[in-house]
Amino acid sequence: MENKDLLYDRVPPLAYLYLNRPDIKNAFTSEMLDSLYRKLQEADLDHEIKVIIIKGKGEAFCAGADIRDMVSGKLRSWGMKKYLTEKVQRIPLLLQQLKKPTIASIDGPAYGGGFDLALACDLRIASQRATFCSTVVRIGLAPGGGAGYFLPRLIGMSKALELLLTGKVLSAEEALKIGLADRVVPVDSLDRETSALAHEIAQWPLPSLVATKKALYHGIKSELEAHLEYMSSQLALLTETKEHKQSVKKIAATIGIPLPDGDL
Repeated sequence: MENKDLLYDRVPPLAYLYLNRPDIKNAFTSEMLDSLYRKLQEADLDHEIKVIIIKGKGEAFCAGADIRDMVSGKLRSWGMKKYLTEKVQRIPLLLQQLKKPTIASIDGPAYGGGFDLALACDLRIASQRATFCSTVVRIGLAPGGGAGYFLPRLIGMSKALELLLTGKVLSAEEALKIGLADRVVPVDSLDRETSALAHEIAQWPLPSLVATKKALYHGIKSELEAHLEYMSSQLALLTETKEHKQSVKKIAATIGIPLPDGDL
């Protein structure tokens, strides 16, 4: 049974996932996180989808956990551990494992778990009214949804410590300046600019997009020698794809290089 709090719109070569609780700034429920997990998997396995976009409905990206779950005691002690390990933390783990590039399209607040979700995506495009805040120190907690991993890799350890320890709210322009946001656009242009960025990526062969994303995430965790060895194997595989062969044929024909008989 699908969850109305998470909407899925398949528009090949793009897939849109909408957090749909605009009345409470798209705060998470457990069921919503389950649906997000399933739909991310579905989009990644869809051969017609090249880019996955995550957005919030209304005037917020996501406010994180529903405060009502904290008030009720559901997220206390081992209830919090269970919620994190079984619901929240598997989302950033999955986002890192997805083959397809992901874009967080951020309008309004990206707070708490919403901040973590944005960080876990490959790219972040924000409207001019977007704001970013971890919020955890504000409520006596610590970053448990991935901010402690992603943020220093994006903006450096010192700046990450400053943001997380002060609980500072960042404007879109501040986020752009420190490298947390990749692009900032007018509010009424966010959907159009997000789609344009996604299509700019999706114009290229899917095997190349998948291998390029893998290359960067492998490279950031590897020694240079191991990374180069890994990539030599990846490129050997890519030379056998139809997309590579078609591209080589097209370039050769354009500049007048005769093609050999038979397959490349």
